[in-house]
Amino acid sequence: MHITFIRHASFLVECEEVVLLFDYVDGELPLPPDKDLIVFASHRHGDHYDRRIFDLPAKTFVLSDDIPEEDAPAGKDVHRMGPHQRIDVEHLVVSTLRSTDEGVAFLLEVEGKVVYFAGDLNNWFWEEEGEEYTSWMEREYHRELDRLPPAIDVAFVPVDPRLGKRYALGALDLLERVSVSYLVPMHMWNGFATGTALKEAASPYDVEVLAARGNGHQWRIA
Repeated sequence: MHITFIRHASFLVECEEVVLLFDYVDGELPLPPDKDLIVFASHRHGDHYDRRIFDLPAKTFVLSDDIPEEDAPAGKDVHRMGPHQRIDVEHLVVSTLRSTDEGVAFLLEVEGKVVYFAGDLNNWFWEEEGEEYTSWMEREYHRELDRLPPAIDVAFVPVDPRLGKRYALGALDLLERVSVSYLVPMHMWNGFATGTALKEAASPYDVEVLAARGNGHQWRIA
């Protein structure tokens, strides 16, 4: 499996038979010419979705159902998903969780691997919202995490520097509940030091953190 960090919350994941593209807005896109492309969009926020994805040479699009249906041109193979749904598409099994912000998170079974792409599903700890909100957020986030399988091969999770000292809260919540082989921080707004800091924060867990040092960073994993 070959992973390319495009920018912010966008990743290209090249598998043996297919290529997966998550939350693409813009940036250099190194598409292999000989594999089917499947495009995912977790929700309609402008840092996760742009309707120009429909110009890409994709075989299939899997979209959160909060993205306007009319955005997709006629003739495109589009699968719209709400929370807690499951579909088989192009030799993949795709399940969804409910985001604690907008849209969905994706859980994929692909070529014997389990891949989790959180989108904006996170424990968003905004102190200015007050204790009632933060308690609700934690409860809802943990409820969704409890829907995950016990082991995940690759997990893409928000590690947002705007959260200050709570930047890793959602990622560590995940590691408390699920065995993750590779944890990939995202949603860093070019604050790449935040991803690097996650390596230290996650050191008590048996996980390898793949922290991008810049746009276009690539990894090859087993």
